[in-house]
Amino acid sequence: MSENWKGVPVRYQLLTIGTRRPGKKLRKGKPEFLVAHDTGNPNSTAQNNVDYYQNTYNIQQGIASAHIFVDDKEAIICIPVDEVAYHVLPSTPIDNEWYGVNANDGAAGVEISYFNTSFGATAKEAKERTRKSLDNGARVLAYLAEYWKINYKDHMPGHQDIQADKQDPGNALEAAGYSRSTSNLDNMVAKYYKKDIEGTSKTTSKPKAVAPGKQMAWGWGGTFYPNTTIKVRKSPTIRGQEVNQKSWLYSKDDYVPFDQVIKSDGYWWVRFKYVQPGSSKNYFYCAVCKITDPKEKIKNEKYWGTIKWK
Repeated sequence: MSENWKGVPVRYQLLTIGTRRPGKKLRKGKPEFLVAHDTGNPNSTAQNNVDYYQNTYNIQQGIASAHIFVDDKEAIICIPVDEVAYHVLPSTPIDNEWYGVNANDGAAGVEISYFNTSFGATAKEAKERTRKSLDNGARVLAYLAEYWKINYKDHMPGHQDIQADKQDPGNALEAAGYSRSTSNLDNMVAKYYKKDIEGTSKTTSKPKAVAPGKQMAWGWGGTFYPNTTIKVRKSPTIRGQEVNQKSWLYSKDDYVPFDQVIKSDGYWWVRFKYVQPGSSKNYFYCAVCKITDPKEKIKNEKYWGTIKWK
C-alpha cells in the first residue's frame, strides 16, 4: 500500500515491536511538533536504513529510531507517527523548554538521506541526488505539518537545534551546497506547505500510511520447505535488499524455521534465521506464496513448497 505526499511516493514497512518501536502512543496520540534529521550515514537509502532497523529491532544498546526515512526516490514509514520513536536524546532539556515535552513522547522524526562521492559518484551527481532527497524531505514535512496542523516555522526544529551534540540536518544541507542552518530546510518546506501538488493522496480520515490500524504481521511459527528457487531479502518487501544468491533457498534441504508471517506487496512472507552453523544471527525474509485467497488467509494458499505449522 502506498500514498503520494506532495509528489513523493510514500509507503510503510513497519518495524516489529521491540526496543526500537515500543508500540506506545505519543502523549497526546498525535505529533505536537516535527524534528528534521539527516541519517548521519552518507550514501544510505531509506530502504537501507529501515532494513537495518528491522534487523536490529530488539537491540539492547544504542537504541535509536525514527518514524520516516526519505531519500531521492521515496519515503518509508517504519513507525506510525502517532507512536513513540527514539530520535532525540531524552536528557536534552531544550525540547522540554520549547515545547513542554520530550521529543520522543511528543514529536515525529523525519530522517533525510544524503550522498557524497565515496562510491564513485561525481561531486555534481552526489550534490544533485542530495538536493532531490532534501526536496523530498521538505515535501514530506510539509504534508505532515498540514495534516497534523503543525506550524513548521516554529514547531519544526532540526535535531541540531534541540540537542547540542548533533549536526543534523546540517550534514544533508551542506552536502547539497547550502549552509548548515535549519532555516534553509524551512524555506524548502514553505514551497509546499498548504500548496496543492498534483498526485497528492486525498484523505478524509487518518492516512493509512501514517497510522495504519490493519494488522500486517502475525507471530505464527513453523518450518518452510521450498520446492523452487526463492530469493531471500533483508526486509519483507519486493524492494528489500537481496542477500547473496548463494544464500537463497533452492530445495527442501534449504528449509527455514520461521517465527512470524507478514503480509506485504501482495505476498505472504516469513521471518527466519538460518540454521546452518556459522550463519548470521540476523533475521531474514522470503516470500512463500502470492496472496490469492479472497479472505487473505495464508493457510488457504498454495505455497512454493511445504509449510509445517507449529
